[in-house]
Amino acid sequence: MERFFSLQRASRKGVIPFLLLFLLIPQASGIGVGASPDRIDFDVVRPEEVAVREMYVINTGDAAEHVMLTVDGIGITADPLEFDLAAKENRVVVVSVDHAEAGEHEGSILITARPSGDGAGGLGLGAGVRVPISFVVEDSISWKVVIVAGLLLLLVTAAAVIRRRRTKV
Repeated sequence: MERFFSLQRASRKGVIPFLLLFLLIPQASGIGVGASPDRIDFDVVRPEEVAVREMYVINTGDAAEHVMLTVDGIGITADPLEFDLAAKENRVVVVSVDHAEAGEHEGSILITARPSGDGAGGLGLGAGVRVPISFVVEDSISWKVVIVAGLLLLLVTAAAVIRRRRTKV
């Protein structure tokens, strides 16, 4: 009888719902996602080129997960954006940079994972990791100026050499 009253007191204080919550959490505690590399730096990219890097998305959990990628940043793309991963499995995602204005750029890819399948139980919790991305787009005009100036210098030098040879003869 005394045991019954202690359960009643615990119920009034909200302890039993709290304990039930902890019974549900282990279903979601095996969820985990990781990425390698943990940061992508494209360094210097010319405006007319497409720079590509590979990133591995890793399921660190003990169950299958549905992975979704959200790209944030101008000119940054990732492929694929959504896929399933079995436990302890990894997958290559191609990250590319294309068509950005000259200057320094930053962005990121948010990788989120939720239990895979329609009948996934638990609290519907997931896991996530953000991978920062940075790159610098060179101004193409400066390269054109250097190339034109170099060609003009070669042309003037060639003209001077030809003129000097003609005057010696």
